[in-house]
Amino acid sequence: MTTLSHDEARRLFGADLIDSDALRPLLGRSVADVPAIPFARDVAIGARESGCLLVYRPATLSDGAPITLTTLAAITRERSGLVGFAGEEPWFLDDATANADAVEGGWALVAKEPWRETLNQTYERAEIALRRRAGTVAWRRRRAAEIAFDVLAYAAARGTRLLEDRWDWSSTRSHDGGLLNVGRYVEAGLDVLSYSEAVKHGALGICPTLLGSARG
Repeated sequence: MTTLSHDEARRLFGADLIDSDALRPLLGRSVADVPAIPFARDVAIGARESGCLLVYRPATLSDGAPITLTTLAAITRERSGLVGFAGEEPWFLDDATANADAVEGGWALVAKEPWRETLNQTYERAEIALRRRAGTVAWRRRRAAEIAFDVLAYAAARGTRLLEDRWDWSSTRSHDGGLLNVGRYVEAGLDVLSYSEAVKHGALGICPTLLGSARG
């Protein structure tokens, strides 16, 4: 398998490459010891042509803390000019269940918009649609913290808000059993809601992610 070099990734993805240097505006530092990009060149090209970005997600912050919704809320409060989450005290800050689901570290490809066939579907039917399109490739839903990390890192680095009029339905549960969806990133901030599996609407779908093979 011929994997993608960093130089090739820069040429292919351009502003849609969120690498160690691009993480500095969000994290306040570049990330050390970033592994080589593990994606095969043809996989990366196909993902780029379908509208994906390529992002490196560190497994922890510099102090060793996992990257959760709550730690991201704390980080964004420190970043001048970056609007993080909507509201002064978002509900998820005290939800231990939601914050147990942290970012899985490694390189990842991410759909910038929900896959069309996953929109306006219940949770289960959207999952079926994702699996049907993905086939044997291990695309999956993002965790809520991964959605927030990707969107906030992109906004900090590129000055562009993803998911301004869309919602990505995550695999993360809240304490009451609902499933978190993240989106509507407007001037007021990124919103986080919790829905039952039966909910559906035309702006709610899945922006799936594919983790590098080195991460399993």
